[in-house]
Amino acid sequence: MSTSSDILHFHHHGEAITYHLLHPDGRHRTAVLGQDPTRDQVLTLAVPGGVWKASHLTQGDHGLISEAVAPGFDYTDMALGHEDHLLERFPEQADLIRRYCRPVET
Repeated sequence: MSTSSDILHFHHHGEAITYHLLHPDGRHRTAVLGQDPTRDQVLTLAVPGGVWKASHLTQGDHGLISEAVAPGFDYTDMALGHEDHLLERFPEQADLIRRYCRPVET
């Protein structure tokens, strides 16, 4: 998913959540949103507009987060990742893209 707005993610409770971020210049960054800074987890994660993101629960059965979007959330500014589009744009991240994108239904 990507939006044109910046998003702040906040971890409130439960297990850590791993985020994969694909920046417009092709960089892949991983961040872990969680409660334990001794394990390189952060309570708040800022994701700039235009960055593609995917996330998964690192372990366990739940993680509670919230998000704040600035200047504001609008569904017309949001895009879900389509495998073919993302593979064309980020070919070096093919394994990651295939892991997180649903196959295109024909």
